[in-house]
Amino acid sequence: MKHGCLEEKQKQAESRDYPWILKNKRTDKLRDTLKEVEDLMQNSQCVLSKWKNKHICQLLFHSGILVSLSLSGPQLEKVVIDRTLVGKLISDTISDAILTDSFIILSFEDHNQLCFIQFTKKMDSPDVNKRLEKLSCLDFKISYIDILGREDRRMKRHLAINCMQDTVICWWSATSEGAWPWSPISCERDRANLLLLGCAHGKLEVLSYVRTEWDPLDASFSTNQPYQVYTVEHSISADKEPMADSCIYKCVRNKMQCVAVTRIPLRSKAISCCRDVTEDKLVLGCEDSSVILYEAYNQVTLIAQAELLPALITYHPSGAIFMVGSSQGELQLFDTALSPIKIQLLAQDYLPEATLQFSKHFDVPSSLMQIQWAAPQVAPASTASTNIHDLLLVRFDKGPLGVLHFKLGVFTKGQLGLVEIIHQYIRYDEIHEAINVLNTMNWNTMGRQCYICLSAIVNHLLKQKLTPDREAQLQASLGTFYAPTRPLLDTTVLEYRDPISRYARRFFHHLLRYQRFEKAFLLAVDIGARDLFMDIHYLALDNGELALAEVAKKKANDIDAESITTRIGKNEWCLKNLFCFNQYLSCRTPCYIRRRVIVSNAFAITAKQKRFMLWLYCKVQAVQTEWSARGK
Repeated sequence: MKHGCLEEKQKQAESRDYPWILKNKRTDKLRDTLKEVEDLMQNSQCVLSKWKNKHICQLLFHSGILVSLSLSGPQLEKVVIDRTLVGKLISDTISDAILTDSFIILSFEDHNQLCFIQFTKKMDSPDVNKRLEKLSCLDFKISYIDILGREDRRMKRHLAINCMQDTVICWWSATSEGAWPWSPISCERDRANLLLLGCAHGKLEVLSYVRTEWDPLDASFSTNQPYQVYTVEHSISADKEPMADSCIYKCVRNKMQCVAVTRIPLRSKAISCCRDVTEDKLVLGCEDSSVILYEAYNQVTLIAQAELLPALITYHPSGAIFMVGSSQGELQLFDTALSPIKIQLLAQDYLPEATLQFSKHFDVPSSLMQIQWAAPQVAPASTASTNIHDLLLVRFDKGPLGVLHFKLGVFTKGQLGLVEIIHQYIRYDEIHEAINVLNTMNWNTMGRQCYICLSAIVNHLLKQKLTPDREAQLQASLGTFYAPTRPLLDTTVLEYRDPISRYARRFFHHLLRYQRFEKAFLLAVDIGARDLFMDIHYLALDNGELALAEVAKKKANDIDAESITTRIGKNEWCLKNLFCFNQYLSCRTPCYIRRRVIVSNAFAITAKQKRFMLWLYCKVQAVQTEWSARGK
């Protein structure tokens, strides 16, 4: 089909700069902005990259340029480059920063000062994309505060803020100070490397300062206790062996003091660390590629060997897994029990590998600097949160900047929690790993999830043919409730005792089905039910095990006799109380005294015992009435 002079019209229009085909200017603008961000990353150092929420990622550069990236899932929708702070600061060597909706705090490498930028106008727009406003649209005031440290040293000063956003810590390495010049007076204030600051009422002030005993590797506020600081410090044992000190500092009356120190032995020096969402587990990456998992409650240390040098560690917000990264651009995944999980990029063929190597997919011109899950750094609402966290920020030193989107499937509903990990282990028949994860869960705080996982594991194992390994796995699964690593609360025991005892009975009959009489007998002793011993008795008779049948029958009779004795004892107690009541009722005392005595004696009586006593009392009264009639 020919269009006549259509081509000539197009050439004529384009020669006069008329648009013949309308272009998507938004795409060109986004492309140009991304090109500008790439140039920034190559020519300027990025000192901070953080998730403001699960839709917005912020980058702060050495010179004060702030870049905000708006995402819709893994897709980039909007980029805003803000140069408001350029030229307005005392230095362009920003070391670290804290970004909030109300203020910004900056530290510098070559100045013993902190910059406090207070916003007098807040962003009130509920729309996520409209909240990407530049700082120039907000009224702000810049002030500075002097801090401790040597003026002649360039050092990286780190910042951290608590979840209440009213207290800040500033810390730096003790070894970066070098040798101090001689001075006739050397006080603790001059040697301090951990500062506590308050940022309430629109101002920033130093509240307290301490010097850590060892060189700190990391320091941060607790997400559960807003005025508690966790530090991890390099230490050495008496035998000159490397160790890590996990320290807890409490902020009381604007004073910071160390209240607890836990020493963790290491194979080599720690180079990275991270805590889980409950702050009960601490993961350490060491120079020999070993990964150390320390559980504070049980004081247990687990060790695994990574396939890479663990320079970076980040825990998933659910606490089920954590990611380990190397500076060469490699990633490895572990669950919370320190079992490695294989991963791969999305493809038609199922070929998972121990590590994900970026160098196989694109050129890695610089080292990997940061990995971070897309989640704001606030205290979790609950362990059963329905928020989906499937995006992982990956930032290289000079670029590129990327986001990994974890495709978790429809069965998990996008979740990556403990329940989903255990179900995936069951799906691939990795029961040992599933039980290890279940062992790390706390029945007192997440009982529902624990019961779901236990029932899934036991149901899967009961469908399989019984082998010594399956038997041990069933025993270990039920042992997470009957022999837990931490004591169970009475409310937890009462809530899950009956449903889990039914799984124990199913395990008992599973053992009988495969004629595992010895283990079944021991399990029946633990359960203490007469019918289980009678099942052993009859099955043993059928198999010619007369001795076992006799012992089982005797045990069943003992339980029956014990239950009868217990019932008789209860009835005697009821009769004794009944006669006391009858005595009080027959005495000629005022009515209100009789009522008070009856109530005080019946205080500890159960409803069943009350019904029995009432029935027995009526019987006694009827007999007394009949005897009185006969006597007359």
